[in-house]
Formats: sequence, structure tokens, C-alpha cells
Amino acid sequence: MKKKNSDTICPLPWLHFSAHLDSTMRICCNTDHMGFVYNNDGNTVKLSEVQSLSGYFNLNFYKKLRVQMLNGEKPETCRKCYQVEEAGGRSVRHGYLDYFGSTPDFRLLLESTGADGGIHPKVKSLDFSLSNSCNLKCMMCSPEASYGIKADFEKLGIEYNSAFAEGASKNWKNSDAIERIIPELSEHLSDFLTTGGEPFLSKPHRRILEIIVEKNKAARVSLSYHTNCTVKNEHLYELWKNFRNVRVHLSIDAFGSLNEYIRNGTNWAKLEKNVDWIPSHPKVHPEVHSCVQVLNIFGLKDLYRWIKTKPRIPRLPFHIWMHGPRWLHIDILPDQLKEKAYNELSAYFKQESLRDYEQINADQILSYLTRSLEAGQDLENFQVFKERIRAFEVLRALPQIESLVPELKGLI
Repeated sequence: MKKKNSDTICPLPWLHFSAHLDSTMRICCNTDHMGFVYNNDGNTVKLSEVQSLSGYFNLNFYKKLRVQMLNGEKPETCRKCYQVEEAGGRSVRHGYLDYFGSTPDFRLLLESTGADGGIHPKVKSLDFSLSNSCNLKCMMCSPEASYGIKADFEKLGIEYNSAFAEGASKNWKNSDAIERIIPELSEHLSDFLTTGGEPFLSKPHRRILEIIVEKNKAARVSLSYHTNCTVKNEHLYELWKNFRNVRVHLSIDAFGSLNEYIRNGTNWAKLEKNVDWIPSHPKVHPEVHSCVQVLNIFGLKDLYRWIKTKPRIPRLPFHIWMHGPRWLHIDILPDQLKEKAYNELSAYFKQESLRDYEQINADQILSYLTRSLEAGQDLENFQVFKERIRAFEVLRALPQIESLVPELKGLI
């Protein structure tokens, strides 16, 4: 195949293996529409159905995707990254290009790609969302990602994908696929991301690490996590000693009581102890990741100031632009409040003398707000917000959000 220089190529269709909360395979975790991988009959693929890496990565779905990218086209399944880039932001695709783009393994995979998009896979990157087992009820979450929220949704009459939620609760409990596929995956593996649910509660994850250690592959594998910082897992802490390094993304959306409101079930004092304990491991590199939404857009400065008191953690979080639920999206705010948030954050960043990598995170959230201003106010979901936020507050015995975020007074 004649390769073209292109700003559409992403390394993931060549070297990334990823599974959803219910063990359904996906192209990656960053799409805004689940990113399912389809077999040649047009059906989604479960991890239990993957018999070999070669058969999986040479499905027609993958071959078409790679051909499109090499021809300078933007596949629809990857639209989220391209939209971020078109708005001037830094996408997940950019990050993976920086990380894998110039590596010999990826260059070889590109050069050896067949005319039909076929490859001889060498998986470098593994990404598993290991069930919806979680100890929190985050306001922006759902039963698909936290099974404990199921009862709340049913009491409030909120629709959710019950089949997916049940699959996420049960499908990872069958270890056959893990025992079969992980030894093959570990041969060339360099990076393993685990999310949930809460990954520090996951028994399958612990078994995966044990297999990688047993195969003597751990020393060259970097681990990454998204954790809500409320679980202390000594077994993982011990296993981490075998691995190259451990990147722990601390999912914290606000400071103190506002984070307890957003991530219901959190005890801030306990969280702080874990935030100090996790980086004490010599292999750990921590970073805060924040899910940007209506509830925390005016509280981010307080979070930034708290992070500055933690010397091992970068001063600014990685900002995750929340696409759903739409009723908590920044788009529901009146434009004057979006402008207020933009101006306050912009002023904060200017006074901080940010380093280059910190400026990237600052530009990231400002570009998000710019996109939301251009979109205008989502009045339909604003009405849903006013109704639903009160319903959750009553059900979960929470304080009214205005007492924590004064900027929202008068909106509800």
C-alpha cells in the first residue's frame, strides 16, 4: 500500500487491544459512541470470542479503518478526536502519536500493512474496563459503569442499558478468556491501562498482573489506572514492584465537600490519605484527572490550589470533557456563565507561570469552553438538569448544589 503523510493516522488500530465494561471489544475508550468493534457478520465482538490476535485485528472492520486513515480520511468511529483537533484542542490521538508514532514497532506495522489493511499484529497497548464494580455513586455515572447506581436509577425512573449493566456485572467473572488471551497479549506488551468501575476492587485485574509476572514480561510493561482514590489495595501495591512503572490517574473532580457531592460515597479525609499513600510507591507517577461538567466548572480553581500542596502531583489536572450525561454538560449553562468560567480560569492560568506541559492542560479546558460558547445553551437538557439534580439530592440526602457552587444560584 502506498502510504501518505496524513494527520488522520492513529496508532491504536494497529497495536491497541481494548474491552468495554461488559467485555465487548472497542477500538478505544475515547469515542463518544462506545466505539464497538464489529465482526465480519456485523455483530459486536466479546472478549470471550477472540481466539487469536491475528484473527481479531484482521476483521474487515479493522482493515477498513486502517485503509481510511492511511488515505487521509477521518473514520466516523474516531470523530471525537478529530472534532477536538478542529477546535484547536489536543486530542487523545495526538497523545498516542507522541507516544507510539516514532517507535520502530509502529513504523514497521505501518510499512507492512497490506493493500487491504491487513497486518501481523503486535499488541503494545492494552486497555480493559474491568466491570462496573464500584463503591461510589458519582453524579455523572450510570449503572453501566457503577452497578450500585442501578437502584437509584430505577427509583427515579431513569432509563439505562440494563443488558449492558448486567453484562458488566457478570462477564468479567469468567476467567477463561483472560487465561487464554493474556499470555499471547503479553509477548510484545508495553502499556496496560485499567479502568472500571473501580479497578482497585477488581480480582480479574490482579490475575492479569500475575500472568504477566509469571510470563516474565512485567519489567517492560507500564501500568496505568483511573481510580477514585477511596480504595487501598495492598496486593496491587506489592505486584507493582515487578513492573516498569505505574501511572495512577487520580479521578478527583473538586476539592473537599464538592467532590463528596459529585462522587457520592467519597470521604474526603480518607481520599487525602490515599492520595498521599499511592505516590509513596517508588514506581508510581500520579496525576489528577478531572471530569469537567456543570457541577465543578466553577470549583476547579480550588482543586488546582489543593493539588499545588501535593509536591509529587502535577499542578494542573488532565481535563476530561464530559460528553454524557448531557444534562450535566457545560452546554446547559447560559453563555454569560460560560464566559465567567472562561475568564476566571484564563486569569488563573496567566498568574501561574505555567510550564509547557501544564499550559497544554490549560489550553485544553479553555478550548473546551470555547467550543461550548460556540454551541450556545442547550435549553432542553437545562430543564432536565433542574429536575434531576433535585431528585438526586433528595434521594441521596445531599446538600443543595447552590450551597457548594454559588454561581448556580437562581438557575434551579
